[in-house]
Amino acid sequence: MESYSTYSLGELVRLVAAGDEMAFTLLVNRLWRNCYFHALTYTHSPQRAEEITQDIFLQVWKHRAKLQEVADFESWFKVVARNKIISALRGKLQAIAGLDSVGEATSIEPQLVPDLQAEYRESYQILLKGIELMPEKRREVFKLSRLEGKSNQEIAAQLNIHPVTVSQYLAKSLAFLKSYLQEQEVSLLFCLLFLGSYLFH
Repeated sequence: MESYSTYSLGELVRLVAAGDEMAFTLLVNRLWRNCYFHALTYTHSPQRAEEITQDIFLQVWKHRAKLQEVADFESWFKVVARNKIISALRGKLQAIAGLDSVGEATSIEPQLVPDLQAEYRESYQILLKGIELMPEKRREVFKLSRLEGKSNQEIAAQLNIHPVTVSQYLAKSLAFLKSYLQEQEVSLLFCLLFLGSYLFH
């Protein structure tokens, strides 16, 4: 392990891509602190931040073979971390609102704050109304992406359209919904959780 200490991040990533567990351990040691505190900033929960951070690094190891194709690991890692944090926060918000992935009521713990639950439920219903105002194809793409968590490639295959078209539909949908939710005075936090990475740019 000591001989690895002088390796650059790029060298460690190449070793990890080859399946080197010792290099992966050192990579985790180098990146864990910043990743954890980034997650903590959004979750305000040390336990949840640690769980998310673990998931992020498990994702890196799971897809280690693909790291050889990554030109800029730091940017790639930031995207992976950001998406994991957004996904975790979105799930928490849906649980608080007592809603499932398609906006229908689900069971919820009675001790949750009623005012917060009501606020998020109302915001979610406003979002659903906004989605229904979009053209049919954009609406379908948005639901598959943001409500069902499908990738652009999966959506393209399912709808028999080009991935570039999926990206274009999503960009237009997100721009419309961002404006719509702001007009409806929906909280920025809610917009962040449900529109996700678009608002991180």
